[in-house]
Amino acid sequence: MNNAVVAARVRLPVLTNSEVRTFRRCAREHHLAYELGYRSVSKSEALRFGSLIHVGLEAWWLADDGRRLDAAIDAVGPHAEDEYELVRAGVLLQGYDARWHNEPLAMIAVEREFRAPLLNPATGAPSRTYELAGKLDVIVRDLRDGLIYIVEHKTSAEDIGAGSQYWQRLQIDPQISTYFAGAKAAGYDVAGCVYDVIGKPGLRPAKATPLECRKFTKQGHLYANQREHDETPEEFRARLVDAVAAEPDRYYQRGTVVRLEAEERDAAFDVWQTARLIREAQVAERWPRNPDACVRWGRECAFFPICTSVASLDDTTLYRKTANVHEELSEVA
Repeated sequence: MNNAVVAARVRLPVLTNSEVRTFRRCAREHHLAYELGYRSVSKSEALRFGSLIHVGLEAWWLADDGRRLDAAIDAVGPHAEDEYELVRAGVLLQGYDARWHNEPLAMIAVEREFRAPLLNPATGAPSRTYELAGKLDVIVRDLRDGLIYIVEHKTSAEDIGAGSQYWQRLQIDPQISTYFAGAKAAGYDVAGCVYDVIGKPGLRPAKATPLECRKFTKQGHLYANQREHDETPEEFRARLVDAVAAEPDRYYQRGTVVRLEAEERDAAFDVWQTARLIREAQVAERWPRNPDACVRWGRECAFFPICTSVASLDDTTLYRKTANVHEELSEVA
């Protein structure tokens, strides 16, 4: 058999956006997660809730128009940690449906996986070390002009208002450019990416005031800012619905992201150079720690106990080992 044909059938190791982002953040974290295959047993509230919304939105897009909201809420039910988390997800999905259900976007594919060549932007030659891989949330056709778009779902606790830093960062985020390459490899000629962002509510269920902290009026009633009982899920739902309805733009934003040729080239160089650094670390067998990334958004890195030698990767109460380091994909890459 022709050597070129044999080579063409060889599947290279893949790089995903999540992996590239992890290496940029910390080479040691990348080594532990993507080369040794360890994951934290626990999942942060932020990641868990983002995954919950993602499950709901997947069901929303797959359902018929008349029952999208019901399908979304049914999908998240089995995955919610408690009634209050289900309320938070349900209210956000209800608002999402109200905000976007009339948009003339026809679903073509949901959770579409791709593999694409990692191209050297200087020469156009494909890498012989890695391929790009990932999953596109949704592919849609705009019924107004027939153009095809990627829809990328995100949840964020940041300010997602128009003109905010959140949207400015997208100008230099190589993830979208990778998705364009992935869509092309999957056979879709996309005109852009509809970046679909849901703001996470800061509201939390109100708890009963501890007995030792309670203060009473002369009439024997608790002060107005104190509570005798925990807020019920129904009470929390009503409060959250009011908050979302009062400021919908705070919770729902969409923007169409396109890439100019120069921006595509810059993004390609970013990914290419990161891939080279990953390979250099592997060859040198050195993965430097980045103390500046040990705490992010007020949350400690899952591997901080490993880097500081206070825990072991063998501790199954803290870490698990995965056979597929790209768990977002359906196959071991």
